[in-house]
Amino acid sequence: MKSIARPGGSAASESISILCGAKKMRVLSVGGCTLDHIGVVARLFEASVNQTAEMSKFSVQGGGCAATAVVALARWGVETRFVGKVGDDTRGNVIRMTLADEGVDTFEMIRETGAVSQFRFITVENGSGRKRTLFTPGSVSPLTADEVDVAILNDIDLLMVDGTEKEAQLKLMVEARKRGITVVYEAKRNQRNVEELVANADVFLASERFASQFAGVGRLEKLCEVLLERGPSRVIVMMGDEGAVGMERESGELIRQPPHEVELVNTTGAGDVFLGATAYGILNDWDFARILRFANTAAALSCTDIGGRSALYSVEDIERVAK
Repeated sequence: MKSIARPGGSAASESISILCGAKKMRVLSVGGCTLDHIGVVARLFEASVNQTAEMSKFSVQGGGCAATAVVALARWGVETRFVGKVGDDTRGNVIRMTLADEGVDTFEMIRETGAVSQFRFITVENGSGRKRTLFTPGSVSPLTADEVDVAILNDIDLLMVDGTEKEAQLKLMVEARKRGITVVYEAKRNQRNVEELVANADVFLASERFASQFAGVGRLEKLCEVLLERGPSRVIVMMGDEGAVGMERESGELIRQPPHEVELVNTTGAGDVFLGATAYGILNDWDFARILRFANTAAALSCTDIGGRSALYSVEDIERVAK
């Protein structure tokens, strides 16, 4: 692994000003949000009890795929809106503020009366980046189709979903496709019965393991071809420290993006950043190879600190490092 210099500040003003020319694009992100507590320890506990370890570093920050992806876009100058569901407890308010404080429009977020909000605690092993995650969904009920109004798609250029709120997301995806709004869907592991979500996505992202299980094939080129047959016009398979591959239906060419090596600290949120970076490239009408390179580099750089939001580099710095 090689180390890289940390840039200062958030999104560079130059990169913001060139976003889609004079028009500021609008993104709606729908899906998972949580509050992450992340601690770094010398080593992970084995399967035993009554052990105590001191944390060398600790962070509390917003998490969740759709939430972190939209925060990345907000920092890069995109006008953003988020729809998700939390409880009406203190943690739910904090989750909302981790988005609102970044400039994300959270007006349509739902706070469920009497519900306990979702929560994650992540222990990271110093040096190796290995982690152990404890998660509770709390008592927040799933976001239903009746709880979202398709009017929230008005003036939206891109819809981004993570499959965690299938009923509500599918309703919005179908309507977005009718309106000609680009739909980007990243499947998270352990999701089931997502055929309709995939069929209604313009761009589909998934880990190699999930994509292989879903498509029923393993060879990358054939895997992408099968995924394209399911509905999307572009597919991306994320392979962690082996990089990523993608294919567009129009060309049928497999594009390979090698890994970008960094000094690994923690991989939490890397896929979420990849999703946000992919959406950013689409909004700017970049060619597919550039989108893959940008997203892969942004995700790799996010692994240089703990949590998905601690190392969100500016567009300018990501582009510079990616070259």
